[in-house]
Amino acid sequence: MKKPFLSIDYTKEGKGVKKGSTKLFTFYNFFPLLKRKIWGLIKVNLLWIVTMFPLLFGFVALSGRFDFTFKTPADPLWAIFSGVEAFGQNPALSALMGTGGVQLSMSTAGPVAKVLYGITALAILTFGPANTGMAYVLRQYTKEEYVDMPSDFFSTIKKNFWQSLAVGIFDIIILTLFLFNLVFYATNSADYVFSVFFFICLILFIMYLMARSYLYLILVTFKLPTRKIFKNSIIFSIIGFKRNIVAFIANLILILFNICLYVYALGLGGLMPFFITIALSSFITSYAAWPNIKKVMIDPYYKTNNSAKKTDDNDTIFTDRG
Repeated sequence: MKKPFLSIDYTKEGKGVKKGSTKLFTFYNFFPLLKRKIWGLIKVNLLWIVTMFPLLFGFVALSGRFDFTFKTPADPLWAIFSGVEAFGQNPALSALMGTGGVQLSMSTAGPVAKVLYGITALAILTFGPANTGMAYVLRQYTKEEYVDMPSDFFSTIKKNFWQSLAVGIFDIIILTLFLFNLVFYATNSADYVFSVFFFICLILFIMYLMARSYLYLILVTFKLPTRKIFKNSIIFSIIGFKRNIVAFIANLILILFNICLYVYALGLGGLMPFFITIALSSFITSYAAWPNIKKVMIDPYYKTNNSAKKTDDNDTIFTDRG
């Protein structure tokens, strides 16, 4: 019997997997993996934006639609000129009043804008859970394992909600303290001591950014107290420095590219964080961090305990918390 045109023989064996092949997390393997997972990254980026919905109220408040506009003198010496004028007038003072009395339009947040900013502050409570859901999905993408979207994203948040909430709050507090200190030291950099503190703080900030690559991955992979999650993440920022610095540079290039795109193509550059930038940045850090976690925390355990996979859940260190 003649086979129909363009028929598919489902009984024929495929190529399968080559014997002895291994998954290598190399620089060159990253780009084919990224190509395969690009649509998944867009999906998880959108889910992260949805989970961080309080930020949308902040964007509405920043639009200025609910601000009060008022006039104010452009010259800070205008108040002094006005006080002198109360005691008498002369041609020179009138000239100064003419130049110093130029008015500028300024705005301040109105009641509605203040309420919107208050709602935006609720993002502190969604930051940790949103990063936890994304960390699980990106870990699975890095391992090239199946992910059921959006079910796995939200189920991971549900299973780890309280710990992810605590980790997220601590994470925001640490980031805020670093940024506050960097701005403070930068504005006082004329002083030698403050300039030294600025560079010390900058180095520590970069190390913490590297530690954040492991923070949420460890959370969704191991049953550990919050204190140990931070401790292990800081340790990994040091022992995995080689991969960490490559991921840091790659993320820096990505952010600069997005900023340049925003400057020269406002629409496209403004939309990128809503569709791809956040997930792509996290995927880069996940791809760099996961091999270190696997090498240091997972592989040694299974090598020393061959029956680990068969032991009771209470005795198992490695647990998929997604």
